[in-house]
Amino acid sequence: MNKTKIWFWAFILLDSLFLFLPSVQSQTDFGVLEEKEKGFYVDYVGFKETEGENWRLEVNYKIFNNKLSFVKTENKFKASYELALTILDKHNQQITASSNEEDYIVDKYEETTSSENFLINRMTSSVPSGEYKAKVKLIDLVSHRSWTLEKPVQIPLIDPEKTALSGIEFARSISEQISNPKFEKNGKELIPSVSRIFGEPDSKVFLYYEIYPAKEEEKSLVLKYYLQNNRTKDKVLTIVDTLENKGETVTQFDSLDVGAWPEEEYTLTLELLNSKNKSIAAVHEVFQIEWSTLSFLKTDYLKAVDQLRYVASPEEMEELKRAKEEERLKKWAEFWKSKDPTPNTPENELMDEYFRRTKYANLNFSVSNKKGYLTDMGRIYVIYGHPDEVERHPFEMDEKPYVIWYYYKNNVKVVFVDETGTGEYELRAIYEQGVRKR
Repeated sequence: MNKTKIWFWAFILLDSLFLFLPSVQSQTDFGVLEEKEKGFYVDYVGFKETEGENWRLEVNYKIFNNKLSFVKTENKFKASYELALTILDKHNQQITASSNEEDYIVDKYEETTSSENFLINRMTSSVPSGEYKAKVKLIDLVSHRSWTLEKPVQIPLIDPEKTALSGIEFARSISEQISNPKFEKNGKELIPSVSRIFGEPDSKVFLYYEIYPAKEEEKSLVLKYYLQNNRTKDKVLTIVDTLENKGETVTQFDSLDVGAWPEEEYTLTLELLNSKNKSIAAVHEVFQIEWSTLSFLKTDYLKAVDQLRYVASPEEMEELKRAKEEERLKKWAEFWKSKDPTPNTPENELMDEYFRRTKYANLNFSVSNKKGYLTDMGRIYVIYGHPDEVERHPFEMDEKPYVIWYYYKNNVKVVFVDETGTGEYELRAIYEQGVRKR
């Protein structure tokens, strides 16, 4: 890419970043990031109830402080919210509904506007096996604003005469001390990782799951779990253990140290096998690893610099690459200080937004041999941000699959085509003000 093109993209990027547009989802789904944009996450896990055939559906939620409105009460600050949970069946008929109203108190004003501080809580419902939709509505009782998230829920239909597995609960921590009974599991406290995003400061993934063995099953079972990198499809870890079948529910606590793992999306598969190596039960769950920019700089400086290609000039890139190891953090800070739109404040909004977009591009637009920010969709996403509308054409007659992103604020239309049929959409055309630029 020549210097003129780089500066053209940098100009567009700066212009779009100053608009603080919300971010885009993946090519096929718009779920996890929607939660982050709305300021709260929702996750669920199902466990068999001790009696009957129903499952205990645990719906965990995480709300960031800056999403709520606080009022000063004496020397503290109080927010009040309601979380309404509705479980709908596949015909959109209500199965059950409940709500939780709560006050949330913090000590300092700085905490009231923090995007790092949050609360975590849980609601439970009893449901039979089936496919559902959880509709979660967060209501700020101070400002009367509200936000709604919907999440598909699947509770497996199992044969009571056969061995089964619960879902996997991802946790931030496991402790012997129980401060909130809602998070108690078999004598320990598990604080859920509602976002399922690990890295700093949570470089260890804690897991909890239950095994429901059939009495007539073999006395010894093989417990196996492995992890797959969802971009490369490589299995990065396999662990095999044996389990004695006593015909009673088995509760399992586990942990994975992910401190050296790259920033990717992973699938954890938990599987039970008999002595003939035949699979008798399995469950699959997805989680993510994200590292801070500082960690990224320390572990792979040149790759971190390469990700600046849409905001830095060739001269700036070269200067950063040539920096001696002891100068790298200083040079990095100087570069971003020169781009800071509000230099008199602690925040650098441009840097924060740039890396938010880059991380999302890597997570959602990566292909087997290419990180997301290097793909055409990833590049356009980093530069322009969230399209106001996405138009998909997967099955047009005599046409390869294509997608159109519309940016109404900029009067831009971007066309991507799956030229090879592999799912990687390549840039076909960009229109600005109705005129084709590429």
